[in-house]
Amino acid sequence: MALKNKISTALLSDTGRVRNNNEDAVAEAPDIGLIILADGMGGYNAGEIASGIATTTVLDVSQREWKTLKHGDIDPETGYSVEALMLKRAVEAAHSTIFQVSQTQPQCAGMGTTIVACLLHEDILSIAYVGDSRLYRYRDGKLEQVTRDHSLLEELIARGHYTREEAINLVRKNIVTRALGVEETVAVDLIEDTLEVGDILLLCSDGLNDMVNDEIIGLTLGKYADNVERAAKELIKLALENGGKDNVSVALARVDASLMRSRRWYERLMEWF
Repeated sequence: MALKNKISTALLSDTGRVRNNNEDAVAEAPDIGLIILADGMGGYNAGEIASGIATTTVLDVSQREWKTLKHGDIDPETGYSVEALMLKRAVEAAHSTIFQVSQTQPQCAGMGTTIVACLLHEDILSIAYVGDSRLYRYRDGKLEQVTRDHSLLEELIARGHYTREEAINLVRKNIVTRALGVEETVAVDLIEDTLEVGDILLLCSDGLNDMVNDEIIGLTLGKYADNVERAAKELIKLALENGGKDNVSVALARVDASLMRSRRWYERLMEWF
């Protein structure tokens, strides 16, 4: 499916004002509507290695498997699209590679990375993620956080131990409960939803949402909705102006036209029988 002129994207990453190296990584495969953002962790630059492996592996696996998919099919056992399940396999492959490297290379011991990856296809948004890097959707003037952080703060709220207001004041919000490469296995969460023309998707590392609140993020996306490159630059600028205490990365995608495939002639013909 040709996505040219159907999706506008902008990917930016900045080291920030405090750190010496950038452990974030962002990547895309425009031909298949794939966007990936990872936020690495680990000493001796191992975080950079982990996030780099994550983005590269998800790109490679997805581009390889994309050609083999029967696009538009839904898996009867899970209810997810075949594209979403492919994305999950790609993230799992990244996890396995990072874990293997961390176990065999002493300088990489203990490294890991968050990841949020999405596919825009058939007017569907498929998301696979692990950790606290987020995906937001801006639609009709409203910003919504689509993913839920895999963090200690969110786990304690979900279990009813604290209200959100209490947890924000009592719990460190950057303690993640899942990451690629840290343990032998990892649970990859999948989310699917519909896409509408005009939707703007924002993938970001916590270097953005820790420095800029959701209200300001939404106002910025609304102000620069017609220019995603300007919007990405403004979001990075805001994070830096508010302290830039971490690496900050954003990836924006605006849906400019329907992503439904044109049916092949024999698919249309079958409707007559």
